Amino acid sequence: MRWWSSLITTGRDGLLIQRAFAAPSAIARAVLAVLLATVLGRLLDDPVAGAMTSVGAFICGIGTLLSPLRHPAVNALGMSAAFSGMAVLGATVHGTTWLFLLLLAVTAFAAGLWWTLGVAPGIRGCLAVIGLMITADLAPDVHGGLVMAGWIAVGTGLTVVAQLLPPYGPRFAAQRRALAALYQALAEASVAADSAALDRSAPFTAARQALDLLPQFSRPAAAAMFGLLGEAERIGRALQTVRVTVYVAAAAGNQEARDGTAQVLGNISRTVASGRESRTPEEVWTLLESWAAASPVHGPCDLAARLRLAEQLARRSTEDHLGDVLEPHTEVPGLYAGTPSVARTARRMRAQLRPQSPIFRHAVRLAVGVVLAEVIGRSIGGWGGLGISAHGFWVALTTMLVLFPGYGHTIARGWGRAAGAVLGGLFAWVLSLPHWSPTGLAVASVVLAAASFVTLRTGQLMLNLWLTTWIVFLIHHVGGLPGPTAWARAADTVVGAALAVLIFLVWPTWSSRRLPGLLAEWLRVQDRLLPELLTGYADVGATDLAAIDELRARSRQVREHLEISVEQAHAEPAEHRGPWSSAQLEQIRTQVSAVAGCATLLGEHLPRTAQDVVPELTELADPLHEHLAALARAAAGAETVAPGALRSVFDSFIARSGLLAAASDGSGSAATSRAVALSTASIDAVEALTATIASRHRPRRHAAA
Repeated sequence: MRWWSSLITTGRDGLLIQRAFAAPSAIARAVLAVLLATVLGRLLDDPVAGAMTSVGAFICGIGTLLSPLRHPAVNALGMSAAFSGMAVLGATVHGTTWLFLLLLAVTAFAAGLWWTLGVAPGIRGCLAVIGLMITADLAPDVHGGLVMAGWIAVGTGLTVVAQLLPPYGPRFAAQRRALAALYQALAEASVAADSAALDRSAPFTAARQALDLLPQFSRPAAAAMFGLLGEAERIGRALQTVRVTVYVAAAAGNQEARDGTAQVLGNISRTVASGRESRTPEEVWTLLESWAAASPVHGPCDLAARLRLAEQLARRSTEDHLGDVLEPHTEVPGLYAGTPSVARTARRMRAQLRPQSPIFRHAVRLAVGVVLAEVIGRSIGGWGGLGISAHGFWVALTTMLVLFPGYGHTIARGWGRAAGAVLGGLFAWVLSLPHWSPTGLAVASVVLAAASFVTLRTGQLMLNLWLTTWIVFLIHHVGGLPGPTAWARAADTVVGAALAVLIFLVWPTWSSRRLPGLLAEWLRVQDRLLPELLTGYADVGATDLAAIDELRARSRQVREHLEISVEQAHAEPAEHRGPWSSAQLEQIRTQVSAVAGCATLLGEHLPRTAQDVVPELTELADPLHEHLAALARAAAGAETVAPGALRSVFDSFIARSGLLAAASDGSGSAATSRAVALSTASIDAVEALTATIASRHRPRRHAAA
């Protein structure tokens, strides 16, 4: 895609309005905190107190609405401490420009690194830095800044209090949402015509991450939910098996069984989400059990049994105390054991401290960009008296919130935020024309804040329309600035957005260049996972379930990053700099999914009895390990791998071992025939991926730039 086309296409995405909203109860709590802050300002008859308390409640409220994986009160408390602390720090450096800019760079860099934990934590980190800029930039002096910081702390405290008020939902709400989404995804995949629906890894990863956030002392009470994740793993594999072995035949009852499976999974999802049982009619269970009994293969029986167990666990998840009843699920032993969250977070952040890391590059861009934006904003001045002179707050804030780790999001946010600010400035100017009574002003500011909360997830255009209107309206009436202040705010936003885009393009992170490294990383995980699975066929219980669980989770995480990068690469103007074309990238995505599906089926059919053992398969472990290791190096551009080499080794093995003959003439067991089919499919999938990787048009190594 050419540069101009890319900018237009990506910018158009930033102007889209999405139908996505936070939970109504969460919005109501955030609005309540702003309302209390506004009422407090009116009672004190102190415009500064009212404005700063409202700002504290507003920013902290946004932090609670950003995809919460922890309890909203925990998010509010963390945002309150960070935002208030930064406001105090900003007040202490007010008037000392060099020290303020140094602190701004350091805190912006730290906020950039916080993106390691995800998008929502990264944005919360940026929101905390805003507290530093508010008091350092906008306060009249140090004492005035400390007073402002105090009122900001009061506002954030009101948000914390609002999160503690009734009504209370079920315990572990975030974990329930993630598990409910996972079971809903399984329900949709069970009736989907395309088998690719079963290969979606994102719902599994999201549920795993949500459960991993639980503190150790809470995990016994959440044992049923860990069990639900384990059963979801097994149900996913059972659905794969049934699709391959049963649904391919147009047998009577298959469609009814699909619909029944989807109904059971949907009811489990609703039970988990609400904390109230949603019972499946008994006739549905009768249909599934009859279908399973009539099947000549074991897959439907496994699926029906796992659905029963998942339903029981969902019912148990509605109970309050389970620590003495349920044992940790054997499917996710490592997840249940857990690791200390502080140590895990520190380890993940240390891993990003390298120039090739996209998070590190984002943190550097953020630090440089925010400081540069602050300097430029101060140099611009007050736009002929319309703005607030001697500060760069709006330019710096916009640059920080527009800059994202990837090209697409940065460009889209730049367009959307700038357009929203211009429209918001127009609306704010219209609102500045009439005279407002104190009560009318208070009501209008709360309504505008509520509109910002409601449109938070709809896109940058709508959010910034209401956000700009609220902020300018508040500053105009509190600070006594002229109505055209709205245009100064909009102009600063446009400058900040343009600066963010420019900084990204000067030192970019192209997804097309990251793809070789991500693909190599995923192949290194398969280099450990697939041989481990093959070795497990040597005997019953020969494989390490904890190791399989860890490798499976890691494989999904890397694969999701790979798929996201493929999507982003299609919109980048630098696509030609990558080693594969768009069509080849889609092939790679499909082939990666095929290899992952083979790993799923190999794990599903690991020996449970002595009759299921196929020790000959372990002979494939070493050749497959060597090939995948070489393929990982080839994906990174370090060497080449000839397609067909692994196929030759496999053909020789399958003939020498006698497995093919036994499967062909029927003299072997069902386990032998299944082993031949699974191993053949795995080799086919790896060879197809090998051929596509070998077609890369640039032999040199591609850094993860």
